[in-house]
Amino acid sequence: MNGLLTDDERLIVGAARRLGLILSSDWPDVAAHLLAQGADGKGVSELAGLPRAASPWLVDQLVPNVLAELGIQEMPVKEAGDLVARFVGQVARVRPEGDEFAAIRFLARLAPDLDYPGGFIGDAYYASEWLDCACHGNSPERDAAIALESALRTTDPLDIDAGLLQAVTTTWF
Repeated sequence: MNGLLTDDERLIVGAARRLGLILSSDWPDVAAHLLAQGADGKGVSELAGLPRAASPWLVDQLVPNVLAELGIQEMPVKEAGDLVARFVGQVARVRPEGDEFAAIRFLARLAPDLDYPGGFIGDAYYASEWLDCACHGNSPERDAAIALESALRTTDPLDIDAGLLQAVTTTWF
């Protein structure tokens, strides 16, 4: 049963899992938040009951069952990346005191481990080359980076519970 989870919550959990952004030690906390929101199933309950220090081998075996119980489908890397980019832009928008290119920098760090996918992650990787070079202060590349960060920060917000959001992004920022 899917409980009271929003489609956006299911999607972000699936996208974060696809991109390897949820550590094994974080999955019990993610499952606990899913359970608290009304998700149910044997896998969700079992994973939520594990301590953070549980063996990654044990945790990683339970995750596919949890995703299946919640109706979370495997998605292509580009689709997952674009969804995570939308979410990262949302977070950057509500944390304006940080780096003016926080979303680009975060997404660019993902590119090498994901074999430089297209979409927002690929765009961010390319744009990140121009952020810290004084010689490109007024260049078309810098202007494109500014436009990309702006686009990321103005996407439609995702409907995600604050507790689940914190559990999923523990190691992101």
